Amino acid sequence: MRCENYCRHPVLCAVPRNAHWSKNLRPRFPNRTMLGFGTCWLPASNRALLGPCSRRSFTVSSASFAKAAPSKDGKKKVKQGFKLKSDPKAKKVKKGGMTHLTFRDAVRALNFEKSAVDFSKLEIGTLNFEKLNDSKDKVVKYSDAAESSLTQLDTFKKYQHHEMFSKPVSMVSDNTMNLENTFMSKLEQETKTNRMCLVGEKGVGKSSLVAQAQALALSKFNGDVVLLHLDYPEKVIEGSSDYIFNKRLGLYQQPMFTKRWIKKLRAANETVLRKLPLTRDSSFVAKKVEYNLKKGENTLYDFLVYNHDFGKVGPSTAFQFFVEELMHHSAQFPILVTIDNFNALTYDTYTQYRHPDFTRIHFTEFEMGSFLLKLASGDLSFKKGGILMAESKDISYSHTLPVALNQEQYDPYWKTNQCDRKVAESLLSNGGITPFEVQTLNKDQTRELMEFWEAAGVLQVRDYPSKPDHRTSEEIIKEREERLASEIVDSAPEEDAEQQFERIVNTHYVMSSGNPGHLVRAVNISY
Repeated sequence: MRCENYCRHPVLCAVPRNAHWSKNLRPRFPNRTMLGFGTCWLPASNRALLGPCSRRSFTVSSASFAKAAPSKDGKKKVKQGFKLKSDPKAKKVKKGGMTHLTFRDAVRALNFEKSAVDFSKLEIGTLNFEKLNDSKDKVVKYSDAAESSLTQLDTFKKYQHHEMFSKPVSMVSDNTMNLENTFMSKLEQETKTNRMCLVGEKGVGKSSLVAQAQALALSKFNGDVVLLHLDYPEKVIEGSSDYIFNKRLGLYQQPMFTKRWIKKLRAANETVLRKLPLTRDSSFVAKKVEYNLKKGENTLYDFLVYNHDFGKVGPSTAFQFFVEELMHHSAQFPILVTIDNFNALTYDTYTQYRHPDFTRIHFTEFEMGSFLLKLASGDLSFKKGGILMAESKDISYSHTLPVALNQEQYDPYWKTNQCDRKVAESLLSNGGITPFEVQTLNKDQTRELMEFWEAAGVLQVRDYPSKPDHRTSEEIIKEREERLASEIVDSAPEEDAEQQFERIVNTHYVMSSGNPGHLVRAVNISY
């Protein structure tokens, strides 16, 4: 039967003439064709794809409208989308392992340090600026206040095996004494005249020396010092954070990265920030609440707590306000800036972020990158304090930092990815940066360090500590002493134990050449 009333083209329609809709329900699209019962609508451009329409394609026979025969067994089909009930008799499978992390990360997350020997029984000294000479060539621990601040700043880096001890420890070596004479003694000068970069082989203790400098600064000024620490500058350039362009500053901002960094600084420097009153009024809105901080009444800590513009998805001047306040108070409270892995900014000065034209952005075009370079070059200087940087051997080599430290001569044939001349010249300005070569330990210091490890139960060869029968280091030492006391030993001279320990010291010293990182790894394998 042809449809002559509602179809603009004479096609075969499967709808009987008396079953058509009224004219009021006529389709509003004159360039489309209605097929069947009005459920198929196609543009005129696609009609040719259908081909000729026949009665065989559209039929109203009784067979096509027949109801499906019910199943013989009378069971209903299982509806999809519903979870089947598990068998109550089935045994539950226990999940293996104590964590989903890999072993290197699991040792930090499982709190293995709680099973280590308590330092109160070992009579370990505390790192103190006034008693630094008495602690030379000895293992020391950090004060509770310093340990708390350094932990919040993430100064104790991953994979340094701090989990072997109940608290982070460090050795006061010749490097510590030299750093005190060349850097710590100048913290009351301008930061542009007190800039230093720690260099040395991998594992020699550059990051540990940065931690010692922070703890000594807290001890020297009785906590009245502001610590600005950046543990991984790679986060500025790796492209993992959001960024937005601030037309007023002419720089890109990274809201989430800046917010998290400010949160660390606020927690680590809470005591001293409460002593810094604002030098001008500040008004802002946070969480639909208007804040009006008054000059002299509110502190810089109040500004960091209530102001959420650091993580604002939009242009903000909160970070500039924070830096200006620090510059004003630096005449009374020194500012110690420490940047670990500093060569992460210089080995490839172009970041993974892109301009609108898809060209890579230079790290100095970011607010944080520009701030770090100005501090390192001396263009931005605090009235009191210092800038302490440290390189990392885990980062690819580049000529930019060695040229800036006068360790290499610039080659004009180098490309920008080999040496960024502008960055190197900037770091050479204002007197340049003083390189500090971190030395390895001598044999006496190695012996002292291993004696501490022996007392701490680290030099024990024991079975793998499974969860049911895990034993602490104290229990292992006590069990060994009881076993040795019960055994019948021939009249062996007392020097045998000392000779055996001396042989272990000689072996590890030759293997590591006095490198603390290699020593820890060798002992950690046995541990």
